[in-house]
Amino acid sequence: MSSAKHIHLVAFDVPFPPRYGGIIDVFYKIKKLHQHGVKITLHAFYYEGHNQPTERLEEFCVKVYYYKRKKKLTKVLFNKLPFIVSSRQNKNLLKNLLKDDSPILFEGLHTCYYLNDLALAKRKKIVRAHNIEHDYYNGLAQWEDSIFKKIYLKIEAKRLKRFERILRFANVILPIAKMDVSHFSQYTEVEYIGPFYNGDDPIPPDINKVKDQILFHGNLSVKENEFAANYMLNEIVPRINYRFIIAGYQPSELLAETIENIPNVVLIESPKTSQLDKLICESQINLLLTFQQTGVKLKLLHALAKGGHVIINDKMDDDHIFENICSVNNTTQGIVDKINELINIEFTTDDQQHRNELLDAYFNCETNALKIIDLI
Repeated sequence: MSSAKHIHLVAFDVPFPPRYGGIIDVFYKIKKLHQHGVKITLHAFYYEGHNQPTERLEEFCVKVYYYKRKKKLTKVLFNKLPFIVSSRQNKNLLKNLLKDDSPILFEGLHTCYYLNDLALAKRKKIVRAHNIEHDYYNGLAQWEDSIFKKIYLKIEAKRLKRFERILRFANVILPIAKMDVSHFSQYTEVEYIGPFYNGDDPIPPDINKVKDQILFHGNLSVKENEFAANYMLNEIVPRINYRFIIAGYQPSELLAETIENIPNVVLIESPKTSQLDKLICESQINLLLTFQQTGVKLKLLHALAKGGHVIINDKMDDDHIFENICSVNNTTQGIVDKINELINIEFTTDDQQHRNELLDAYFNCETNALKIIDLI
């Protein structure tokens, strides 16, 4: 293998199927690099409740190694390292990385245990920064009801902030969010490369808009998304009279029970990618809200690429990139008013063309893949 065209990619989870935030970026990055002839050796961690090893990734990678994540209580209680890092420590990973001298792309701080290892001192090392992780974990703590989980998340945030200094051993950091560039610049060279997502597949030609349908989608196993869903159920839904769909991965029993008792709301649990695409395409409005501003929400790009009208709040934005592409509202009444306005306005092909031009300026997967290829 030529090192100029070969890269090791270390993923924090198995990147197929690509059904939640960070893994969407990893999978479509792999797919796009493969299309450009890059030979990829993938190293992926797997664990219960998440994606499992699959032959599908062999379509895009010359070699795939899987490592079982070590989720032991001792790694939480008696370790100075963040749990998301210590549980991904594996000597076989280092051994396999040393089989050649190709560049290494570490996906997220989660995978950076060996970033400062002396054995890799002469290697080109790139880190994809999905979030400012300690900010993200502090944010998760505020949504958590369990006092024990809240304490764990706060401890993890402190460990992550301390561990983040390891990034000075990277040759370059690639933030997924434009707003994170200045933060990571304290460690090493930084190049902003927007997220990879499924922007290539065309919208199905037989999709007809459901004029009174609104969609919210996200990974519902994440407390922040569950909080957003409950906000919509309690504050938005009672003020409108339209069909409201909540679709997402692993909703809690409590959320499912709540939705069962609301007549015009439907829960679609863990939809397949094709099913979610259809929902995004056919809904008159995609409503996406967050109450924690971290990273870039890949579900927003998915909605913009496939859907019609999109309403967000400002915490979904990234350094004002999206304010010219979406309707941005921060108050309950403002969101309700915008829904009532857009529900009867057709989203035209001219609207889509204008949106695509703006998206291409930051989120062209072709351009972003070439930037990574230049770095390796």
